[in-house]
Amino acid sequence: MILTIPGNTPSQKNRKIISVNRATGRPFLRTAPKEKAWREMAVLELSSQFRGYRVTDYPIDLNIVFWYDSERRHDLDNAASSVMDALVEAGVIEDDAMKFVSCLTLQYGGVDKTNPRCEIHLEE
Repeated sequence: MILTIPGNTPSQKNRKIISVNRATGRPFLRTAPKEKAWREMAVLELSSQFRGYRVTDYPIDLNIVFWYDSERRHDLDNAASSVMDALVEAGVIEDDAMKFVSCLTLQYGGVDKTNPRCEIHLEE
């Protein structure tokens, strides 16, 4: 099964903002609005493509291929973290622990200015 998330995949780890708690005055990290919007879109997209099908034969193999709209530097392992979290949140997989995902392959597909995307090849 192949699932597709349109757009550039953001790096979750590099998308944090330092905010201050108004009540205590203590700083804390929060997710940037762009990353949060991407995650919400990705979860909706994955849910609609998966259509309620449930993976039951664990562990599975995942091959994630990233196409970006430019040759700007991107971190595949951080982008994969965003995709894995979206897969779990959308209910595609139960968890991203090694009990559920035995093989994770990351691949740079190249530059596609008109259709940047992330393709997830799911093999049970």
